[in-house]
Amino acid sequence: MQVLQFIGAAVGAGAVIIVTSLLWPRVTADPRPEPLTKVHDAVLETKAGQDLANTLGVSDETSIQPVSVSSLASSAVQNVVTSVSTQAQSAVTTHVLEVVVKQVEQLSPDEQEKFRQLICAPAE
Repeated sequence: MQVLQFIGAAVGAGAVIIVTSLLWPRVTADPRPEPLTKVHDAVLETKAGQDLANTLGVSDETSIQPVSVSSLASSAVQNVVTSVSTQAQSAVTTHVLEVVVKQVEQLSPDEQEKFRQLICAPAE
């Protein structure tokens, strides 16, 4: 059983190294380290490696622009903040409306009618 775990870990680590060697120019503008360069070159000598590079969009390294990880993280954080803010506004609005409705329901029928007329009055 441990042999299978070792083989699985080795295959997984190999896959990570292969993908890292291919994606290096997308992640950083720094030169690829020598060990990754050797893996990269060996991978691209195979048909499967070339297909993987095409799939990942890194077959032509001269046109690759590195992705700014910090801008991606900043964008993700901004999206989360916007989403949370929108949900919080919706929750507060719903709560305020529920409180107003409860208060209106406690009014006498005449006062409820006056309230409806005030709310439903056409804008001048």
